Amino acid sequence: MPVHLEVRSYRGGDRHAHAFGQFLLPLQGAMRLDLEGRREVVRENRLAMIPPHCEHLFEPSPDCLMMVLDIEAEGLRDGRAPLWLADPRPALVPIEPWLWRMFRQLGAEVEAGGCPAADAAQLTLAGLHLVSPAARPHPVSRAGQRVLAVAEAAPPTGVAEMARLAGLGQSQFHALFRAATGRSPKQVQLARLFERAAEALLASAAPVSEIAYDLGYKDASSFSRQFRRRFGMTPGAFRAAGHRAP
Repeated sequence: MPVHLEVRSYRGGDRHAHAFGQFLLPLQGAMRLDLEGRREVVRENRLAMIPPHCEHLFEPSPDCLMMVLDIEAEGLRDGRAPLWLADPRPALVPIEPWLWRMFRQLGAEVEAGGCPAADAAQLTLAGLHLVSPAARPHPVSRAGQRVLAVAEAAPPTGVAEMARLAGLGQSQFHALFRAATGRSPKQVQLARLFERAAEALLASAAPVSEIAYDLGYKDASSFSRQFRRRFGMTPGAFRAAGHRAP
């Protein structure tokens, strides 16, 4: 199975690496990680991302309880593997509080036996698409900083308009943006759009159609198709899974 989720208690371990990508999220306690010689601490509101073949050593706290997701990217359909898996560098990144709560709810449900691990794995995989690779530091030139400033300040718009605001040609803007973020402007815009969609689905009882219209879609069916293509489940299933825990 390309995706495997498990809730584990850790007592310690030796230095090792594995052929699959791994994501660690603490449900309780904390864990000190040595990631290829760099020491980090996985704790509340943090997610550890360990790419394939990355050597790591962990030192858990006595009460450490982790939700662990193992991912074999080769076994997933195109677009289902988080972009992080293509980057050979390990990382420890902050995540949005609402997304942190969703992950913790899933872990608690799996531990209590209220949610099958396979179902939780699919929703966790969907949620990982909302953890932006832009959160990881990238070397950025002055021109790249100007590109990012325009992208952050501008409302959702086309590349041509953002390039004009940055005083650059479209091809130069696109190249600088990808060099700074690792993604295209369109990919970043879609990620932001679906982050807003996921948060609205979990934080409100608004109908899916209303959320779709608020996001700029002309019809809810188009929104639902794109959401399912990205996350592997419908907006309604995503909301139901996220609200499954008490």
